[in-house]
Amino acid sequence: MSEITKETVKHVANLARIELEDEKAAEAFTKELDGIVNYAHLLDDLDLSSTEPMFHALDLNNVLREDKVAEPLTQEDALKNTKSTKDGYFKVPKML
Repeated sequence: MSEITKETVKHVANLARIELEDEKAAEAFTKELDGIVNYAHLLDDLDLSSTEPMFHALDLNNVLREDKVAEPLTQEDALKNTKSTKDGYFKVPKML
């Protein structure tokens, strides 16, 4: 059940900017990629009729807190944990 051809491998290599050394390399990648695709086709034979689709492997829930209005930090409190300040502001490296 060979679906992957040497031409397909060369095309994909070109798109990925991968240089194939020679025809032997193209043949080797063709066999490897064809094997991977054929292995993935084994999933087609699975009976998944009783399996519910899922969006994530773990059952995750967002943990949200109530949004409460509070007094904002003072400028002094906001700057007290930083090492570098200048004129009452955070001092950060220049972006190039």
